[in-house]
Amino acid sequence: KQWYQRRVAITAGHADVTTLAGSLLEDLPFGDNVFDVVVLNQVLPHISDIRVHNKTKYISQMLVEFSRILKPGGVLSINTCTHDQLSAVWYNNAMPEACEMLKFRTPDIDELKVLIESSGFTDFSFTKDTQPLQGNNYWRYDLCFTEGYRSGDAIWSLVRDEEYAKAMMSMKYGLREERDTFDNMSRSAVEKTGHTTQIFCTTV
Repeated sequence: KQWYQRRVAITAGHADVTTLAGSLLEDLPFGDNVFDVVVLNQVLPHISDIRVHNKTKYISQMLVEFSRILKPGGVLSINTCTHDQLSAVWYNNAMPEACEMLKFRTPDIDELKVLIESSGFTDFSFTKDTQPLQGNNYWRYDLCFTEGYRSGDAIWSLVRDEEYAKAMMSMKYGLREERDTFDNMSRSAVEKTGHTTQIFCTTV
């Protein structure tokens, strides 16, 4: 993965990019006040620990670490999904149990605001983006039946075999018999809620 990221950076003309492998559950291997910007993209559900009462413990620790390594006035940018946005994803609708599990792992916007501000950040703001992260592939519905497409979203690892089989059957039927209705409902949902939420805040 590091090799791939470095090749992408070099191809884009950024040969001085350094990639590191590490864990966001541990102290970051950087000094204080080092970075101008920290970007987090669709990571929060993977940091939640649902085995303990305080499932956001590691998210809080991670945010404190970000506050430490950012320079004063540094920017933290987080791309995440609200619970409404998770419900609006067209394939999530076919897997309601798995979708609820994903929501449980994902702090909603109000909870996340509290976690961020209690970790030393201020100037909290957010904007909703209606452009899917997958680009046009998000609307290529038949791709959801391929393993490569499913590997790009955490919900597929949460769904039970029985619910998965039922979801596949339901989506195949909808795309075959009522594709226009399926498409209109999917696009309408994203237009209403947005697909993702981009959060910005700064260190004190």
